[in-house]
Amino acid sequence: MNWLIVIASGIFGGIASVLLRIAALKGIALGESSVLPWLMRGAAVAAYGAGFILYALALRRTTLGIAYPTMVAVSMIVVLSFTALHENLLRPVQAAGAFVILIGVWMLTRYAS
Repeated sequence: MNWLIVIASGIFGGIASVLLRIAALKGIALGESSVLPWLMRGAAVAAYGAGFILYALALRRTTLGIAYPTMVAVSMIVVLSFTALHENLLRPVQAAGAFVILIGVWMLTRYAS
């Protein structure tokens, strides 16, 4: 159950980052007077808030050494997935760096109690 809360927190954080990216692109394309970028920014703030609340709940039952790296890794996977699928800008060096970070997270959480 704790893992699900931490993973959900990371997903919300990643979604918020993606929404901010889309809002920035739409703001450029449609103009800042358009309502859509502002709605996306509001949704991003709500997603960050939901992620924060879930993270705070997870910290009640999980150690910081497990919760934080896991949350960040999940957020990173969400953002990199968006980048790879929609922007086609994920370079091999970026993929390798993400892999190294994920291995580091695995090493940090593997023996944490």
